Amino acid sequence: MKPKDTRSGGMMNFRSIKNLRRVFYKGRITKFKKTAGFMILAGLAAALIYFGCYAYLEYAVSKADVVLSYPEIAQSKYPNSSRFTYYEFINDDNVNAAIKKMQEKGKYKYFTADDFRRSFFIYSNIEGSANASVMTARSEGNDFSYVANEYKITFVQPHAYKDPNIFAKLFGRDYSDEFLRALIDVNHERIANESGGINGFCDMTDMLETDTYDYNEELRVYRTKINSINNYLDYLNNKDPDFRSESGMTLEDLKGKYEFLIDDVLDGISDYIESSGISKDIDLARNKLKVNIENNQLKYDKYADRSEINKYAMDEYDHTFTENLINVIQNKQYGLYQARPKTEFDTVVEQKHDADKKVAEYGSKVNINRRELAIFDSVEYTQEENKRLTEKCSALMTKFREQYKELSETADKIVTEYYNEENEDYITAKITKKGLISKSLIVNMGIAFSLAAAVAFVVSIFISFVKDSKRLNQSHMRMREIKFGEEEA
Repeated sequence: MKPKDTRSGGMMNFRSIKNLRRVFYKGRITKFKKTAGFMILAGLAAALIYFGCYAYLEYAVSKADVVLSYPEIAQSKYPNSSRFTYYEFINDDNVNAAIKKMQEKGKYKYFTADDFRRSFFIYSNIEGSANASVMTARSEGNDFSYVANEYKITFVQPHAYKDPNIFAKLFGRDYSDEFLRALIDVNHERIANESGGINGFCDMTDMLETDTYDYNEELRVYRTKINSINNYLDYLNNKDPDFRSESGMTLEDLKGKYEFLIDDVLDGISDYIESSGISKDIDLARNKLKVNIENNQLKYDKYADRSEINKYAMDEYDHTFTENLINVIQNKQYGLYQARPKTEFDTVVEQKHDADKKVAEYGSKVNINRRELAIFDSVEYTQEENKRLTEKCSALMTKFREQYKELSETADKIVTEYYNEENEDYITAKITKKGLISKSLIVNMGIAFSLAAAVAFVVSIFISFVKDSKRLNQSHMRMREIKFGEEEA
C-alpha cells in the first residue's frame, strides 16, 4: 500500500485560499466603486430635487433697500407726527393699491392682497456700529431703543393658481421687481399725501353740505374756507417761492383766483342778499339773528366789565412803589404769587388789551346781526316776488359753487405737485432681482448633495455588511468542507 502525497494536497489547499483572497479583495474594490457611484447618484438626485423645489418656490424674487429721509423718522414718526411702523409698508391697503397699479398694466390679474400675506420678508437694516451700541446698552440693562431709517423688503412672487393657463399657473412671468417698485410708489404717495400735508389741504377745499345753511350763512362759511386756503397757500409759497406747476401756474396765481372769487363773486352775492333781505326761511332767519344778538351781547358785556376792572387797576396803580408784594391776578392757573408790581402792571395792561379786542369783536357781531335783522323786518315782498328773488339767489350760489369746485380741483392738483416735488426724497428705494442662481443656492445644493451621499453611504455599508456576512458564512462553510475532506483523505 502506497503512502498519500500530502505535499500536492497542501499546494492545492494553498492555491484555493489564495484564490479566495483574490476574489475577496476584488469584490471589495468592486463594492467600493459601486458605493461611490451610488453616493454620487444619490447626492446628484438630492441636489437636483432641491434645485427643482427652490426654482418652483423662488423663481421670482426681488429685494428693495428702502431709505426714509425726513427728520421725524428719528422719533419713529411720520412727517405729520403720527406714529411710524415699518409693517405699514406691506399692509393690505398698500398691497392692494400696488396690485391695482399692476393690473392697470395687464399684470397680476389673478392676485389679491390675501395671496401675498406670506410673500414678504421685512426687517430693519441697522449699521454695524449702531447695532453694536444697541446690543451693548441692552446687555448693561439700559432701556435703549434705536430707530432705523433703512429697511430691506424681500418679495417672493407666489404662483397664480387662479390663472386658467396651466403653464402660467406653475411658472408665470417674473414681475416681482416691478411690483416692488409699485409698492414703494404707493408708500411714497401715502407718506407725501396723507402724512406730508396734501390730505389736509384736500379736506380744506372740500365742498360744503349746503342743505342746512341759509344763503348768508353759506357765504360766511365759504369766505372762511377761502381765507384759510389762502393762508395755507401763503405758507407753502413762503417755503418755496420758486415753485411753478406743470401748467405754469404759481401758488400766488392760485391765491389770486381765490381772492377773485371773494371780491367779485361772494361780495356781489352778499350785497344782493343784504339789499334784498331774502332767506330760505325768513322766520327761522329772524330767530337765529335774535339768538346770536343775545349771545354776542352777553359776551360783549362780559369783556366790557373785564376791561373796566383792568382799567380801574391801571388807574389806581402806584408807580412809585417798587418793593416785592403778593399780588392777586385773574389768571387762575397761578393764583397768588410774589412779583414786582411793575411786572403785575404789565399783566393788567395786557389783560385790558385782550378784553378791549373781544369787546370790539363781539360789538361788531352785534351790530351786523342787528342790521341784518332790521333788513328782514323792513322788507315786505309778495310771494311771487320773493320766489323770483330766491330763485335768482339760488342760481348765483349754484354758479359760485361750480366756480369754487373747478378752482379747488385745480388747486388740489397743483398742491399735490408741490408736495410731490417737496417730498420727493421722503422715501427712496433701490430694487434688484435676486436671480435664480446664487451663492446660497450653490451652498444649499452642496449640503443636500453631502447629506444624501452620506445617507447613501450608510445604506450601502449596511447592505454590503449584510451581503458580506452571508458570503463569509458561505466561505467558512466551504473552508470546513475542504478541511473535513483533507482529514478524511
